Amino acid sequence: MSWQTYIDSNLLGAGFCYASICGHDGATWACSPGYTVLPAEASKLNQLLSGTMDDLNSVAASGFFVAGQKYAFTRGEVDDEDGGVPYLQGRCKEDGKSSQGIIIYRTTKALIVGVHDPAYSNGASFGKVNTEIGKVADYMFENGF
Repeated sequence: MSWQTYIDSNLLGAGFCYASICGHDGATWACSPGYTVLPAEASKLNQLLSGTMDDLNSVAASGFFVAGQKYAFTRGEVDDEDGGVPYLQGRCKEDGKSSQGIIIYRTTKALIVGVHDPAYSNGASFGKVNTEIGKVADYMFENGF
């Protein structure tokens, strides 16, 4: 299965409106049409998700950018005692897009990004898409990606 299949079937198929899998350096492995995580953004996300909770909480006041869009930090975890994959969640800061949420997971070699908007999700809840992206992240993490 190609990385694009994970985007198309597992992420977009689950109800994300945009999705991307990229290397820690921002090199795109696969993405939905027209959605690109910029290298500087990927580098910053990688740094946040490979650090401590203090690093992650540092974006609470300022927010963070993904694909040129600003998001407010809502929650995340980098040092899960159970060995879970580090993740970050946020809400869009742009007027008219406040219902849009983002989930980012960091695996050994990649960042997995999914953007959920209820208007384009075919009825999928944020909880459902969160579960689906988590499954992709767990698979990649367990297989060294």
